[in-house]
Amino acid sequence: MNDEHILPVPAPWKLKGTIYFLSFWTSKRNDELPTVAYSPLEATSSFASAVTSGQHIGGLSQIQIIRYTDSPVGAYDELIICPGYFAYEKQDGKGIIKKLKNARITRIYVSQKNTCWNGRASKLNLIMLGSMLDFISLRAWLQSSNIPKLVPDWNIPKHLARFEWVHTADGKTKVRVYPYDTAALSDDGYSTISESEPSDNVFFQATFQPMRWAPSFPLSFSWLKYMGIDASLVQPPLPDGRQRDSSVGEELPGTRQWCQVLPGLSTRRATLGWIDMSQSSYDVAHCSDGRDIKKGGNNEIKCANFWPGLRRWNMGILMQNADINFEEGLHWDPPSPHVGA
Repeated sequence: MNDEHILPVPAPWKLKGTIYFLSFWTSKRNDELPTVAYSPLEATSSFASAVTSGQHIGGLSQIQIIRYTDSPVGAYDELIICPGYFAYEKQDGKGIIKKLKNARITRIYVSQKNTCWNGRASKLNLIMLGSMLDFISLRAWLQSSNIPKLVPDWNIPKHLARFEWVHTADGKTKVRVYPYDTAALSDDGYSTISESEPSDNVFFQATFQPMRWAPSFPLSFSWLKYMGIDASLVQPPLPDGRQRDSSVGEELPGTRQWCQVLPGLSTRRATLGWIDMSQSSYDVAHCSDGRDIKKGGNNEIKCANFWPGLRRWNMGILMQNADINFEEGLHWDPPSPHVGA
């Protein structure tokens, strides 16, 4: 991948797009999340560690597919996996450790590298950059193996993928997602060197079918607070996927701080529909408890309907011409290991 045009764009971001999403419930009885919950880079890091980044406790979960028509870095597509809430610890100003819980995006794919880089860590230390840096100097600084600390915007674990869309005459919308990072798996583990082109294997597919005669209605995620639901995302620090002395993986910077942000999603025109979650492109196998599963590339196991417990047909919502806002996040350092011991 050529990284000449990576453009740092700090928060806030205001975007427009079309959102397809389904909500479901995950239980904290599940001791481990399925393998599809994390990308290979994050799965082998502290980001996925219950000890370091908090235990998964489940709750209201979502899968979102978004087609951004306008953003600070141009149009792009996105797949979001948010498997509910995670417990975590935060140190307050008095040094007291508080036990909290919030939702977390654990896996996310985007179709272009500008949003990938910016979603992970984009707010640069402008004092370090200086106002006199030209583009060549900035690019060299970004490629340096001695890059100063990046202040994260949102700690969103984005990776690149190719999105394939089909719109049928009867109003259905189909999408398939081919990630770059699933091709990075091998017998020797994960390597971003292989994260340079999309996999030949479908990681995710879904079909949205609008309900006939269903009226449209306004919808805003800000209304969740009136239902007692905190929609804030709290994201742990991200692992660094960049290669030393190479441009490979340059869109995968890591971070050192935690981040909390409340996304804004709203539309004047939302409609109900059905989402077909069948992952029929995979060979059928069976779990030990009899559940149908599918095996994709590199033996990454996926349930027949992508996620454990999901039915094939699920009620979903289409948000047309939606407004999406990501303000600057709230950042803090991980708690000191000796505090509260």
